[in-house]
Amino acid sequence: MTAVLPAGCVDWQRQGCQIDQPRWLARISFSIHTHPMDSNKFGKLQQQFLCCYPVNKMAWSTLELPLELEAQRALIAATCGHPLNQRYPVRRSYQEAFVKRLMHLLKDHEELHDDIYDSLCGQLAKATIDASTAAAASQYAYKHYLLQPDKYITLRESTSFVSEGTTGLCTWEAALVLADYLLAHPSLLQGKNVLELGAGAGLLGILLKQPALQLPVGQVLITDGSAACVQLMRENIALNFDSDPSDAATPQCAQLRWHEISQFPWSEYAAPDLLLAADVIYDDTQFSALLEALDAIYELRGNRCEMLLASTVRNVDTVHEFMQQLEQHQYQVTPCANVSACASHFCRDHTAAVQIVCIKR
Repeated sequence: MTAVLPAGCVDWQRQGCQIDQPRWLARISFSIHTHPMDSNKFGKLQQQFLCCYPVNKMAWSTLELPLELEAQRALIAATCGHPLNQRYPVRRSYQEAFVKRLMHLLKDHEELHDDIYDSLCGQLAKATIDASTAAAASQYAYKHYLLQPDKYITLRESTSFVSEGTTGLCTWEAALVLADYLLAHPSLLQGKNVLELGAGAGLLGILLKQPALQLPVGQVLITDGSAACVQLMRENIALNFDSDPSDAATPQCAQLRWHEISQFPWSEYAAPDLLLAADVIYDDTQFSALLEALDAIYELRGNRCEMLLASTVRNVDTVHEFMQQLEQHQYQVTPCANVSACASHFCRDHTAAVQIVCIKR
């Protein structure tokens, strides 16, 4: 038995969106029409699959086994066959691991739906293409941060943690934690121009400027010291916005090297009121340059700005050392409470120790 999605199942026309709560992240780019079972019964697995949440940590327990053939078809349609994945596919090796795990869970079933085999064979077939083409294609893939069935952010990200001499070509846990915090506290953005340091793939800036969110934010400028990251941010902005990149409705992006902060063309951008940074203090050799940049920005604003810094605590001593250096530079550091797991908009590892602090002077 083989069931396929009907032709024309996706309407790519832009549609408007009216929301009641500003904390709901919404980006209506496509109207995705799926079978009710596709979008509801497997919603959590769908959300996790589209953002490449670790296969061994996925919500497999939500499956009601044994899984009938129609339910098997619906699960594949909601994940590997999802319109987002068909247009902007997640990492091939991830899709293969997902299907293999599903087949293992269904190993005692008398029959598996043809779509499961087709999904696995399709990924294996792609792995047999010309080696040089495969290597180039595997360097980047897509992730879809799906908050509701038709509300999401799509990012092109590196498939490696370190690529092109930088760690910034993929989204890290601290960025998701900080994104949750900002969505839970939209008043922090009221009328403020935002500057992000070490923005990487650009998740936070793209999030803040989503039209359906209606966040009360001013200009959003996302920066990184890596030219490769800046180029990736531009590509991701284009993926998520129809308007001209220079339009005030979209995030602006620029290269900003911390140790060259005095050379940055501040006159081309709005004066920042709120600084954001996620996972930028893992390397203590960069502390001096980062503090130099912070000093310059705070002096530029006459200390009339503040910063939200989110850090994954991999080494307690490293984080503590940076906090001490902040105090030596006359900054006041106040811890912020993280958003609880049940209120999170993102599929993320809630066991990871991520600290958010507010920095004032």
